[in-house]
Amino acid sequence: MDFNRILNGMIRAARLDKDFYEEVEHDTSYTQDALIVVVLVSLLGALGSFLGLLFTGHLGAAIGAFIYRAVIAVAGYYLWVFVAQYIGTRFFKGTGDFGEVQRAFGFAYAPQALNLLAAIPCVGWLISIVAWIWSIATGFIAIRQSLDQDDTNAALTVIISGVVVFLITLLIGIIFCAVGFAGAALTGAFSG
Repeated sequence: MDFNRILNGMIRAARLDKDFYEEVEHDTSYTQDALIVVVLVSLLGALGSFLGLLFTGHLGAAIGAFIYRAVIAVAGYYLWVFVAQYIGTRFFKGTGDFGEVQRAFGFAYAPQALNLLAAIPCVGWLISIVAWIWSIATGFIAIRQSLDQDDTNAALTVIISGVVVFLITLLIGIIFCAVGFAGAALTGAFSG
């Protein structure tokens, strides 16, 4: 693992360098690097959530949020790659395969590293919004380049696949919370 190559790739991806996305699309040696980017920024975002909740005195919630954010971010990455590749190739004239989209989209997660700063009082939420908007821009470039689409088809692919992934992860979040509340209720019922 060449961490300098990964960091340089994250910077180029965050700068919306379309030549870098083309390079990543065609070079299979970036597959592991793209996954490392996703895992790294997922852990940074999870740490930001953990610290934010920890600072407010909610240790249990902080631990739960850390685990949930880390897992759902990586799972969401694979889900989004699958959905975007499927929608982009089936409905919007895309030609890229799963691996091409996976590599490009992995590096598009780079701006999400800013979510580490989400724990900063008063401005953390703003930093998270900036990271989200920036990631939409990098995701658009990643999809456009990896699926060889025009701007309109890439935008439609990103929007539709983003909505599908959002709804699926929302449902998972609701289930996660429901299971957590049910577990807490059952623990309380049996403890006293």
